[in-house]
Amino acid sequence: MEIYHMVMYWGCIYRCRPLPSGSRTPSVWPPSANVTSWTSRQLAFDSVRISDVSLHSIIARCPVLECLLLDGRISFTCLRINSSSLRSIGMSYGELVIEDAPLLERLLQLEPHNGISILVILAPKLVTLSCFSGISVSNKLVFGTTVIQDLRAGSITTGVCSIKILAIGIYNLSVDLVINLLRCFPCLEKLYIQSRVSVDKNLWRRKHRILLKSLDIRLKTVVLKNYRGIKSQVNFATFFVLNAKRLELMRFEGGTNNENQIYIAEQRRLLQLEKQASGGAQFYFTTGRGCQHRYNLTHIRHVRDLCTTDPFE
Repeated sequence: MEIYHMVMYWGCIYRCRPLPSGSRTPSVWPPSANVTSWTSRQLAFDSVRISDVSLHSIIARCPVLECLLLDGRISFTCLRINSSSLRSIGMSYGELVIEDAPLLERLLQLEPHNGISILVILAPKLVTLSCFSGISVSNKLVFGTTVIQDLRAGSITTGVCSIKILAIGIYNLSVDLVINLLRCFPCLEKLYIQSRVSVDKNLWRRKHRILLKSLDIRLKTVVLKNYRGIKSQVNFATFFVLNAKRLELMRFEGGTNNENQIYIAEQRRLLQLEKQASGGAQFYFTTGRGCQHRYNLTHIRHVRDLCTTDPFE
């Protein structure tokens, strides 16, 4: 399979020959003037300066493109996607409008420190989504009439039922925010949560007691990263323990305390696992795994990684 990278070289965009296995630095070669289409299924751009017209033209020349990686800061204004073949998009920065992508399955925000704006008009098979909410940048997701600004939705008239896997990176751990997202994505089955701090008390029993009577939580897997076992995090986690009736697996990823059996026993008591709503869920305490960056969600290091069904494991 041919893989192409686009890099900035003396102010021009050049096409690069297929990357050697494991390589991240492409070797540049001049593009052919008579090339009208490419057979590449994977295409990556890394910190390039490119006009909207040129970017759209390059993508249009890839009729069988399945994976598109937009890494780093790319200077386009707005990318509009109309593709009958594209299955995965990973991007770090910019504005994206998905006008028609019937096969798109994965849409991943890769970088927490850059603002992003995404409008999804037609992507009926979109299953996997990752997004951040920081303190210094703004992120916006729009699905039809549902507007999600910094992972907080306003009035929710119609949920986005196609999304089954969601990974979020949030500055402050908030059960209110997550409950709101469960209403936005009512068919969610896997949820990955990574936060930097846990300031809120995350008390939910009285505040959401009326909502919980009608909220159908379909989650089967919950992964809580950067777990330290403090009261705010315990309160947050017990929301899923006591209310997610279909829960099969909950994993707490943290530091070396997660290898201490005394600590684990105390956590299991505080989390009230004996009162779990599902009856048969498994609960695991592990040390941090996978992504080494403290505020990273995915394992995307190369465009080929976009082919992974679940890029958060």
